[in-house]
Amino acid sequence: MRYWLIPVILLALSLQVDAQAKFNISKPKPVTRRPTSEAKAAARAKLSQPRLEVNDLLEMLDWDDFRMDTTLKRKGYLLMQKDVDSTSSLFQYSNVTHKEDEPIGVRSISYMDATVRDMKARMISYRTYDKDEFRDISGYLLANNYQQTNKFDFDEAKHTIYSNGHQEIRIKVITSHAGKKTFTAYELELGK
Repeated sequence: MRYWLIPVILLALSLQVDAQAKFNISKPKPVTRRPTSEAKAAARAKLSQPRLEVNDLLEMLDWDDFRMDTTLKRKGYLLMQKDVDSTSSLFQYSNVTHKEDEPIGVRSISYMDATVRDMKARMISYRTYDKDEFRDISGYLLANNYQQTNKFDFDEAKHTIYSNGHQEIRIKVITSHAGKKTFTAYELELGK
């Protein structure tokens, strides 16, 4: 009884090989894949980076306080100061990052809202000590048609004002000394 089973198995195998040759069964069809957990982690990491781009700051001019607070906290900023009264509010957030083999990163963002009758204004101030980040900010301004309209020194800060005809942005380069060390802060101010 075992011997008749062998030709049946051989016949089935030969039919399977013929079917693979005719229909190309051996190659899998391309499958549309969902983002892997690595891609999701990379997207989350980008969201959680403390660095804020000029575009983000321009959008923040129109955000409400809840969205500002949520976004900044997701990026790792801590609320350091909050002053609110009937006509104005001031919020200050800070972030300190430290990774091995990299310098410590310090950033802060402050925004102030003022309301008079039915008029409302907001000013945002973003400060970093990262020279590369300052280069990226300057590159953004050049790439988006911002032109220098004014430049002056005030105490230890060098102010440069840029405008694209619709939005004015002030860049401050602030140099301070602590003992023998010199620190340079780069601050961007914008408002509406």
